[in-house]
Amino acid sequence: MRVVVADDADGVRDLICLLLDLEPDFTIVGRAANGAEAIDLVAETGPDLVILDVAMPVLDGIAALPEVRRLVPGARVVVFTGFSAHTVRDEALALGADDVMEKGLGSGPLVDRLRAVCRRPAPAA
Repeated sequence: MRVVVADDADGVRDLICLLLDLEPDFTIVGRAANGAEAIDLVAETGPDLVILDVAMPVLDGIAALPEVRRLVPGARVVVFTGFSAHTVRDEALALGADDVMEKGLGSGPLVDRLRAVCRRPAPAA
């Protein structure tokens, strides 16, 4: 799975990329610090999986989500949040997210859930 990771916190973004780089079925094709950069990278790379932080400068993950979904309708999109997932779940799913995950999730469960999302049938284009 080709992955774009968007998070304004360098440490969080780097950690997600490091975790996924260790897995043979994930390849990081882009790293973004805000939603606008994420949209540009998605348009450029056509990833299979996009991980969007909710709270980012310039354009947050929720605001970027519809454009990401338009650019790569068959990709899986996961909203990653430091807030309670329940706070943003309904809005994110309504805008086309495949899942919402909290940043407190351990590394093993995070990778397992991302794999589970990627195994689901592709969204209707």
